[in-house]
Amino acid sequence: MKKTVIWIVIIAAVVKALILLKPVNKDAIVGPPASKKIIQVEGRIVKTTPVSNIIKVSGNIMSNEEVNLQSQIAGVVTDVNFIEGAHIKKGDLLIKIDDAQYQAQLQKDQVAKNLDQVTVDRTKKLLDINGVSQQDYDIALNNLNTVIADMKLIEVSIGYCSIRAPFDGVIGLKNVSPGSYINTGTVIADIEQLSPIKIDFYVPEKYSGQLQKDDSIHFTVSGYEENFAGIIYAVDPKIEQTSGGMHVRALSPNKNGRLLPGQFANISIMLSHVDNAIMIPTEAVIPKVIGQNIYVYKKGVAVSKPIELGIRTDSTVEVTKGLNPGDTIITRGSMVIYPGSKVTINTLR
Repeated sequence: MKKTVIWIVIIAAVVKALILLKPVNKDAIVGPPASKKIIQVEGRIVKTTPVSNIIKVSGNIMSNEEVNLQSQIAGVVTDVNFIEGAHIKKGDLLIKIDDAQYQAQLQKDQVAKNLDQVTVDRTKKLLDINGVSQQDYDIALNNLNTVIADMKLIEVSIGYCSIRAPFDGVIGLKNVSPGSYINTGTVIADIEQLSPIKIDFYVPEKYSGQLQKDDSIHFTVSGYEENFAGIIYAVDPKIEQTSGGMHVRALSPNKNGRLLPGQFANISIMLSHVDNAIMIPTEAVIPKVIGQNIYVYKKGVAVSKPIELGIRTDSTVEVTKGLNPGDTIITRGSMVIYPGSKVTINTLR
């Protein structure tokens, strides 16, 4: 056992001596060698161009005003004074309900009122000469006032028998006919005010500080190639927790009536505009742990420069700081180079 251990120690010592006596290659370099190869890349000369910061969202078309026309009183329909799908004006008589019983009650109360008025006048004269007590006069006056109140209530019911348009608009399909008995709450027809029209939509929370009343929007709807315009008239002062967006509504004239409630709208909103923006391809930007960089071509060498970004489009991004018009940036090949690499541009745009 002792001989085995001795031999192991001797072998280990010999191996170590051979390693130490091995000649060292002085030309060996520790770490990655500095490449002297010239790398071919693609570049672009920086120019300024006008650009707009536009967000796109979806929404729905709504009536400016809409109502389910209902009766406030039960009764038999005697007249239907509208044509389905027709334009109507505020105050137009649309439905007439039989009011004969209310008219009869009103006449009855009118007779009672006349008699009570005579009684009050007569009692007042007697009171002045102490012919009756104050209590007798008060009772007579109370009877008169009660009849007057009853008459006003009847007049309200008679008014409910004439159903009129609450605003200008288009009336839809009717659900009643002459002779129909309707109850309170029965939907007679829908009325929609189509000019102007409302556009209802949500925008992401991050844009909440950039939208305000009177901002312009543009939108399209299925079936029309036209680009419609509108103006934001209201912005909800809170963020919806369910959608994470801010509720916004706009108005569009819709004078020709082509836009209809319920249509789906594709909406574009211009948040800002820059006349002389430096726009570069998105793939040219190199993300870092903090911020972004880009390679600039200078005398055959790739130089890394920090930049700050602004407006983004589908394929480009605005550089707000770090580049100047006339600079040549490397747009392709940046993944195989590093600061100080020798490069040549085979395609320059």
